[in-house]
Amino acid sequence: MRRLLFVLMLAATPSALVAQPLIYARGIVNAASFMSAGLPAGSIARGSLFTIFGTRMGPGSSPGLAFPLSTTLGGVRVQVTQGGTSVAAIPVFVSAGQINAIMPSNAPLGAVSIIVTFGTFKSPPGRATVVTDSFGVFSINSGGLGPGVMQNFISGTSTPVNLPSVAAQPGQTIILYGTGLGAALNPDNQPPQVGNLATKVELFVGGQAVTPSYAGRSQCCSGLDQINFVVPSNAPQGCWVPVQVRTSGTTVGNTVTMAISADGSPCSDSFNALSAPFLAGKKIGLIGLLRTDITEDVGLEKAGQVTTDAAMMTFQQENPLPPAPFNALISLPPPGTCTAYTGAGDLLNGDTIPGADDAGAKFLSAGLQLTVASGAVNKTIQRPANNARNYQPLGYTYTNSRLPSSLFLNPGNFTVSGTGGDVGAFQATVTVPNPVGLTWTNRAQTLTIDRTQGFTINWTGAPPDQPVIIFGGGVDIPTNSSAVFACVAPTGSSSFTVPPIALGNVRATRPNLIQSKGAVYVGALPTANPGTFTASGIDTGAIVAGAFAAKTVIFQ
Repeated sequence: MRRLLFVLMLAATPSALVAQPLIYARGIVNAASFMSAGLPAGSIARGSLFTIFGTRMGPGSSPGLAFPLSTTLGGVRVQVTQGGTSVAAIPVFVSAGQINAIMPSNAPLGAVSIIVTFGTFKSPPGRATVVTDSFGVFSINSGGLGPGVMQNFISGTSTPVNLPSVAAQPGQTIILYGTGLGAALNPDNQPPQVGNLATKVELFVGGQAVTPSYAGRSQCCSGLDQINFVVPSNAPQGCWVPVQVRTSGTTVGNTVTMAISADGSPCSDSFNALSAPFLAGKKIGLIGLLRTDITEDVGLEKAGQVTTDAAMMTFQQENPLPPAPFNALISLPPPGTCTAYTGAGDLLNGDTIPGADDAGAKFLSAGLQLTVASGAVNKTIQRPANNARNYQPLGYTYTNSRLPSSLFLNPGNFTVSGTGGDVGAFQATVTVPNPVGLTWTNRAQTLTIDRTQGFTINWTGAPPDQPVIIFGGGVDIPTNSSAVFACVAPTGSSSFTVPPIALGNVRATRPNLIQSKGAVYVGALPTANPGTFTASGIDTGAIVAGAFAAKTVIFQ
């Protein structure tokens, strides 16, 4: 009898497991920002829309909605539990792989368990943290970055979406959409009551602080928030001006962008030679040869230097159909401003920065390999089979290395050549600069960074016609999450302060230093006047070379 029961249990278990819903690890995020749970803005606010990623969680199509909203949709229920307290979330979209729901305004604060029930099957619990407010801005590409979902207010009957081709102008009212301002003024399952919420809301446009004229629910939809603000008169102009929202004086949401021009005409970026062809859907080739010299002194008894040479390249054509294309490698913030990116993985060690491999791009074949040469010395770069953007080390050395230096990008003239594919044969030439041309004068003193105060970088010797790029951030290894910032200093400047708003989602370095990574990079690039090359299969070819000084840091 016992043997029979055992056999029956074995037979039944596989089918039960197949039907059981599963929430992915760290798969519960703000529905607008998709912020990693390990980052400061990775919690879920009361009354906000949140997303659950997983498998076998719901039906093939999501039923329609009507007020009053129900706690069951398409046979799916979402339960939020903390100890003996349990409340039902309100699902608004359900599918096998994704659920969007409203976190109840009375959900318990702190760590909670979330269980999805589909039909008669329950998922193992997923983990999340509920807070009073944590705002995320919706983006046009639904990825939590790039152009945000905003409308330029012209009149009550004319509110076009802000796009590079439909830019805002200083003094104009903008309507921004997101979620996470806090508990609703009325029940979550009812049409939302319009009115400012109690949460303190600050907004930054290109680093300029703006006080919103309205911050509360949109009358459209439960869980959807709306922030109205006026573009400040001193806001920087450009196609990808960074926009950030901070709530309760502490929590900074995801960074999105907006287009601003002096008169509302299509935006332009005079400092960025690739901006116009990228927005026009032209075929672009971009090659970068970069040397990085980093001082590593965090968690080490004795500081050391690590120098690496690398090549980065992409050959692509942006799909002209998406109304607001974005690529982190090309869509630079205006001079004097900083943008920020967050994501899973290690963004300081080769993992792709979100937005660098945009879904709207068609990658072009440049053959299976390219050649980088300086005089009689050359190296071969293998191209990926899918033709996507690739990054390839060319050489390295480090303090007290027992191996001979393999550095390749020594100051001088270099040629990058290819022979086939969609791009066709080409030969691009560039001069690698002297690494000591730009000197980061306070590098040795840049060690501990107070994220609430920002920090200042000083330098000398930057080429007068090139903006200085400041890049950096932190990686939290236990939660496998990263937050990085990228700033463009004005041409001709010798100092730049990275503001606290750009550091809002960099986690503090852990007491066990090996569980965190932090670094800052400083260098100059000829973004306005890159070297150029031609090929039969592209419209614009650009090649740049740069030398970056870097240093490991501790974030507090």
